[in-house]
Amino acid sequence: MRGTIQHRPDRPAPWRARYRGLDGRQQSKSFDRKIDAERWLRAELAKLDRGQWVDPDHGSIEWAVYSRQVIADRPHLSARTIETDRLCHDRVKAWIGDTPLSRITHEQLRRLMAELTTGGYAPETVARTMRWVKLTLNQAVRDRRILFSPGDGLRLPRPRRTEMRILDATQVNQLATALPDRYGSLATVAAYTGLRWGELAGLQRSNIDMQRRRLFVQSSLIEASGQQPVLGSPKSTASERTITLPQIAIDAFDRHLDEHAPSGTTVWTTEAGGFLRRGTFGRIWREAVAQSVGTPCRIHDLRHTHAAWLIAAGEHPKSIQTRLGHSSIQVTIDRYGHLMDGLDHQTAARLDAIAATICGPGVAQDPPGLSL
Repeated sequence: MRGTIQHRPDRPAPWRARYRGLDGRQQSKSFDRKIDAERWLRAELAKLDRGQWVDPDHGSIEWAVYSRQVIADRPHLSARTIETDRLCHDRVKAWIGDTPLSRITHEQLRRLMAELTTGGYAPETVARTMRWVKLTLNQAVRDRRILFSPGDGLRLPRPRRTEMRILDATQVNQLATALPDRYGSLATVAAYTGLRWGELAGLQRSNIDMQRRRLFVQSSLIEASGQQPVLGSPKSTASERTITLPQIAIDAFDRHLDEHAPSGTTVWTTEAGGFLRRGTFGRIWREAVAQSVGTPCRIHDLRHTHAAWLIAAGEHPKSIQTRLGHSSIQVTIDRYGHLMDGLDHQTAARLDAIAATICGPGVAQDPPGLSL
């Protein structure tokens, strides 16, 4: 045996088992009985052989300390994401903040989730918070601080899906007209391009090619509480995309840039020339909504409206995914699949039209080469 077992009769637990870990440091534990020392030593050596050994001391770091380290190790993320991570950290540190990583249990995490739920937090907030806890524990496994994550198998609450408000073209025009003149074009462009709020607020004049009818999504306005808004990269790599503009959007840009030419490079700004912040514009938006299409109607509903229009027009989900800047076609289907249910009727009608060119209207025949 590569470890040793020493008998020390003068000690309360006389049998001490010892071995050296992968880091070269000696690990030891004392027992009342020799057989228990032998079992422990065999189990530890087996972990070494299987590559499953972790230094027990590495898991002694408190969760709150380690969570702060994980946040500090992700400076490449957006300021808003980092702020969300910190809020999740603060939300649960009272429950597990001083618990060592190696002593956090699955049961403890279930109780934590129950406490958050009964404490009045929305399912979306509980799920987001617990995802952060699970992320830190998964990182601890990768850092070999713990052997496995106690968050594995934890079932998070399913967020409530926010109801979409889908507008028609007349309603979009009414809403654009109700907004102050310098912002009416923003509503039109949002509905006819599907841009996210940050992409609209961070849009630069250099991102618009009127001659080629192209809009290049290359920046997004990033806002975090207590900080000045800054231009950053879009939400993901897939969000960096090129959108072909319909004529109505080009006309909206033409009017806006002619009548409200910004002093800087950003297309839509405040009257003072600053970035158009979500909170400031939100007040203007709600007033215009009340005067035109009526509540509820969020700015993001114009993005949903754009997607719904494309689906109704029979556009392929892959094309919709690309235009919206979703990371995968599955995201598009998960978000808008319920709007696609009626498309199967359109498909059947197209198939009937194809068959009519061969068989004549209303005549059904087996396709060539097939028989039943």
